[in-house]
Amino acid sequence: MAAVEATLPLPPYDAEITKLEDTQHRPLPTSFEELLALRAEEPHKDETILSDPDLIIEDLEILAPDRVINAISMSSCHDSDSTSLRPGILFCHGGGRVMGNVYVGLKSLVETVKAVNALVISIDYRLSPEYAGICAVDDCYNSLLWVSRNFERFNIDPDRFMIAGVSAGAGLAAGTVLLSRDRCGPKLCAQLLMCPMLDDRCNTASCLQFENGYGFYTAWDRYAWSCILGAQAGAADVSLYVAPARASDLSNLPLAYIDVGSGEPFRDECIAYATRLWACGVQAHLHVWGGGPHGFDLFYEADLAFQARATRNRWLRNFLHK
Repeated sequence: MAAVEATLPLPPYDAEITKLEDTQHRPLPTSFEELLALRAEEPHKDETILSDPDLIIEDLEILAPDRVINAISMSSCHDSDSTSLRPGILFCHGGGRVMGNVYVGLKSLVETVKAVNALVISIDYRLSPEYAGICAVDDCYNSLLWVSRNFERFNIDPDRFMIAGVSAGAGLAAGTVLLSRDRCGPKLCAQLLMCPMLDDRCNTASCLQFENGYGFYTAWDRYAWSCILGAQAGAADVSLYVAPARASDLSNLPLAYIDVGSGEPFRDECIAYATRLWACGVQAHLHVWGGGPHGFDLFYEADLAFQARATRNRWLRNFLHK
């Protein structure tokens, strides 16, 4: 997919965020070796989570048909009744499907774990370009199957089992939900899609506006899709499970909570996805945060981030409370 020069005016970024260091703006890799170097620079653990005295982090191995998928579980150490059923959340991390690990974006669910005693399982799906196409979706779906077969082991309430993801992981979560629907797979009560990466075509107005914007920008989006789909990126026959924006039928899906910033490439594909969910009779909660760049609620300590986190956590707490 060739870059298209942006000709549209940009809506302003949040003034408080623009005063902070832009830690998320990275140059595009020009080779696979440079991508590997970027991966190596990433923190492989989140010490704020690991050092939290209220959390328990445990390593897991998920048995898929052809491989073992590494994962971690995150739960509260204040579970007063270890036999009571609790909410379960399957989590898909961010990183463009080319980077990232089980901790990327996981802090978005810490408050929910503490507030409603939820158990979160974060999966280490395979990355592109080494494992391109539908490989990551398969990992997420096989993890979904495995967790659903182990509800009793984890004391998960089947009626409060949902999927969540951040950025690329949110796109994988959406694709996994579609795949589960079409294969008559496990039932999910909701899908939490935080700034989801949904559309390989990269041709919306927001993509044109933020070709080289603050934080994550469209050129990176296009690069990531080229790793996932190769020359097929942008073609007519891309799988709806890999790029959920390609799905025309979004009926019979669990309700969705979608949030996104107005200052990022994914804004318009998120709005379009919520609109199609409503058109297909599915409930969706859509929040577009004015001035927010991609992942602003995860990476920037600003009032807008506090508002977005508080709104999402309040919804999660109310929705999962029993």
